[in-house]
Amino acid sequence: MKQETVAPLSREAGGPSPPDKPRPRIRLSRDGPYLVTVDDLTNSKGERLSGSLGIALCRCGASRNQPFCDSSHIRIGFSDDRRPERTPAGRPETRHDQPCPRAVGAPSIRISHNGPYEVQGFDLDTGNWPEGASRECFFLCRCGGSKNKPFCDGTHRRIDFQDDRN
Repeated sequence: MKQETVAPLSREAGGPSPPDKPRPRIRLSRDGPYLVTVDDLTNSKGERLSGSLGIALCRCGASRNQPFCDSSHIRIGFSDDRRPERTPAGRPETRHDQPCPRAVGAPSIRISHNGPYEVQGFDLDTGNWPEGASRECFFLCRCGGSKNKPFCDGTHRRIDFQDDRN
């Protein structure tokens, strides 16, 4: 699915403005991966990864084929439920309220080294949107340990999440 910017027709040209093109979406599969089609998927080394035909990105942290899902979430019993024991008292450490590390432009996902997915320009199918969080640029957990799923809360640092390939 190729994402393009479509300029509206001007009223001076006599044509009506076409409806805005929908933004690409990231879907959360229940207790499984992020489902996404993305033209701009890069790892922390700046290498482009193919994602334009649709991919499943790991969010349990156990895939042996990071950043892609290999169904390890089934083997380890990954759950994306917000259980009371997962919800920390007070405000969790989050990255969702930090500025985007790069200019917001075309939809893209960058895989940070041993850290979260840095997402910009996508809609996210979740009812768990943090108050005040940017919907233009946000950080999604990929270590599986966040108390603020699907968003990153910095747990990857505490559990020493490793993904040296990306």
